[in-house]
Amino acid sequence: MSLITPFEVLKYSPAGFEYPTGSFCQIIPQVEQEFVRQCLDDELYNYLVSKLTPYPTGTGEYDPGNSYDSGDIVIRNGQLFVSDVNSNATDPLTPGSPWSDFERFTEAGANELWKGYLRFILALKVYMSSLIFTTYRGGSGGLVINSGGDGTGFRSANKSELITVNEHLVGQVERATANMLVWLKDNATAKGLPVPSCLTACATPGRRSRRWGWKI
Repeated sequence: MSLITPFEVLKYSPAGFEYPTGSFCQIIPQVEQEFVRQCLDDELYNYLVSKLTPYPTGTGEYDPGNSYDSGDIVIRNGQLFVSDVNSNATDPLTPGSPWSDFERFTEAGANELWKGYLRFILALKVYMSSLIFTTYRGGSGGLVINSGGDGTGFRSANKSELITVNEHLVGQVERATANMLVWLKDNATAKGLPVPSCLTACATPGRRSRRWGWKI
């Protein structure tokens, strides 16, 4: 079972909701396993997985033809939402709509770690790993680059542009990871979370090592 969902990758990374998610199912487990090795440790990761909130009994997909009352729960793009108001006919994916995210975990400390740091880090790492798949394709003539020839004026990024974007994303991941480790050091025990050995056994990766990035 994975912690992050494809919807959360779209929501908490620069991907945007029009971004293709076809590679996410393969990438998400690999990214999470890598981050467990690099930082979280099996104990903390398994603890988080064990505290995932199961879908409430009877929860169904969001129906645009229905109106929902306060406290009603729906599934939209694999994400659980709770209605904040009565007579709610707004799509949960609409920015500013009167819906709240359903708590991802059954423990407050896990939710705090998730919302403050972990979902952002994992979303960025999955997005970074997927860019190579959405930009390049193998064709009958070998490797091809998406041209963006849909009349919108957009084109796919070239190699140097992808490298630049990756550099910025790596910086975001490194910053968020360092902040998460400080939070864990100060709060893990009090919040009932297992303390990862990364707090004492490894250092936050620097740009020179590129541990969080990919190469193209």
